[in-house]
Amino acid sequence: MTASKLMSESEAIDRFVEDGDSVYVGYTSAAYGLCQAIVRAGKRDLEAIGGSVGPQGSYLFLSGCANLVRSGYVAAALRPGIVQDMMEDGSLKFEDYSNQAIALMLMAGALGIPFIPTRSFLGTDYLRAEYQEHPGGFLGDKKWAQMESPFDGQKFVALPALRPDVAVLHAQRADEDGNVQAWGHMGDAKWAYWAAKKVIVSVEEIVPHEVLASDPGRTVVPGFRVAAVVHMPYGAHPSGCSGYYDFDYGFQARTSTRITGSREAWQAFADEWIYGVRDRAGYIAHLREVFGQDALDGIRADAGQTPAGGVRYGYASQLRFRM
Repeated sequence: MTASKLMSESEAIDRFVEDGDSVYVGYTSAAYGLCQAIVRAGKRDLEAIGGSVGPQGSYLFLSGCANLVRSGYVAAALRPGIVQDMMEDGSLKFEDYSNQAIALMLMAGALGIPFIPTRSFLGTDYLRAEYQEHPGGFLGDKKWAQMESPFDGQKFVALPALRPDVAVLHAQRADEDGNVQAWGHMGDAKWAYWAAKKVIVSVEEIVPHEVLASDPGRTVVPGFRVAAVVHMPYGAHPSGCSGYYDFDYGFQARTSTRITGSREAWQAFADEWIYGVRDRAGYIAHLREVFGQDALDGIRADAGQTPAGGVRYGYASQLRFRM
């Protein structure tokens, strides 16, 4: 019997996220609750990593927790505002790749190889010297390298492996041993589970191991790869969680869409929705107070919906050999 990996969000962040860590905060399996816990803990000098770093990554930039980002897409930089200003004045260093490139780099980290080849950047401006060592960058000549195949001489781009110090992810369920099950679109998160040195997962449900064993194909990472599991219903809100709830676009429109526009807007949001609550349970309780139970009921998934074609499992009670 292994020791339980179940702990509170504050304990998980305090124990497993250190100042200066690189942290996977991808757009899929988005762990909004854990990112808010990182902000409350006041971690510093972090690097945010993800094929797409969504709004939860913005919390790390705007709070001063992260001063580096490596991504193919940064949601907060799509329009003029604080994050763009930070990139221009150097307070937020950035290295841009593509979503595919980040996924490949995490794949290399998961496989334990030092780099991975791709042809997707050949013939593009991406390979020009000024984009490799740009003023806002921090990798320099370690960003990529052009090489020739030792087998046929074809050119390719070698991307360095990514092994984040920690990955924060949200999933549907886990047991206390840290075995995690997830379904729906996962993007590069499936590689982050295996590439990261430490994995912290918040989940909608903690279930007995027998539940996972009855459907083992949904297990995305075994417990020995997971540092901490946090029971956190609505841990992905205002993002969605397949089978549980949809994106809460109403909440985003009323609260978080303006946070990158000004320091005042960010501080007002943070004071109410991050610092103003103790933990994720407090966040959800405050959401009910402000918007009512109907706000949560409106995004909850219909538990009766199942795929039209089910999956059949079976087994043989004894081995049968035919000669």
